[in-house]
Amino acid sequence: MNFLQSVPGTDPLVVEGLFNAPVEQVYRAWTDPEELVQWFGRHPNGLAAAEIDLRIGGRYRFSFPPADGATAAFEGEYFAVEPNAGLGFSWSHVREFADGRREVTPTSRVTVRFEPAGKATRIHLRHEGISSQDARFGVGQGWNESLARLQAFIAEKEGARS
Repeated sequence: MNFLQSVPGTDPLVVEGLFNAPVEQVYRAWTDPEELVQWFGRHPNGLAAAEIDLRIGGRYRFSFPPADGATAAFEGEYFAVEPNAGLGFSWSHVREFADGRREVTPTSRVTVRFEPAGKATRIHLRHEGISSQDARFGVGQGWNESLARLQAFIAEKEGARS
C-alpha cells in the first residue's frame, strides 16, 4: 500500500493512511516505546530500542542495530504533544562511530495528526525541511514502509483481541 501522498522527493512529504483501530490504540503505538519498536523502520532493519520523553521539550531517540561500524538513530525533541490527537517533533538522522565521531543531518520537522474515522483512525503526517531531494526520497520510502508495518502491527493486535 502506498501511504505517500506528495510527489516523491518534494518538500513537504505528506503521508496519510487509515488504520483499523481506535485513536487511543494508534496513538499508543506511536508513543509507547515497547510498541514503537515493533513497527517503526524499514523491514527487516527495524528498531533495536526507542526512548521517549513524551512532553513538550522532551526528547526521543529511535536506535537501529549497529551496522558497518556505526550506530544509526533518529532523534529530536517534541514541540507538540496532544494526547490522542497529535504530535510534533524535530527530526535528525544520527550516525555514531566507534571512534566517537558523530554525523547529524540538518534538523527537519514532523507533525502527525490522529483523527477518528468511525471505529478507525486516519493519520495525516507532514515531514518538512528535509535538506536534499535524495534525502526526501529516502525518508518518504521510510515513512511509507513504516506505516505499512504499523498497519500490519495494528491488524495483528486487533486479531489477537478477537
